Amino acid sequence: MTDKIAVIDDDEVYQMIISRYIDKSGVYRQAEYYQFPQEALKYYTDTKDNLPSVMLLDINMPLMDGWQFLEALQSRFPDVYEHTRIYIVTSSIAFSDKERFENFPGLAGFLSKPLNVDKLRELGRNEE
Repeated sequence: MTDKIAVIDDDEVYQMIISRYIDKSGVYRQAEYYQFPQEALKYYTDTKDNLPSVMLLDINMPLMDGWQFLEALQSRFPDVYEHTRIYIVTSSIAFSDKERFENFPGLAGFLSKPLNVDKLRELGRNEE
């Protein structure tokens, strides 16, 4: 069982759906949900011990987007990818987002919404 998963996404409906899928997957001991990346960043920058095993990060969010969040997180923890497998999870079909993904070689993957229970299980198994 994977220790902890975090979902950073401003869409409340998506968070409700993905929380049910995470519960059904049965592979995560704990789940955290952040509607605003700034909240997650504040929590994670306190100590490396707060970092989750798996992070599902949306790109398009107001005030701070997923890319800005990643830059800030990497600035605080240059070795973040050794502790956390970060997946971009988006409904974006913009080619520029996929190009920008290449600028973050430590990212674990670029996934399309919606995720399902089987995909969450697969991500959890990758941690074991």
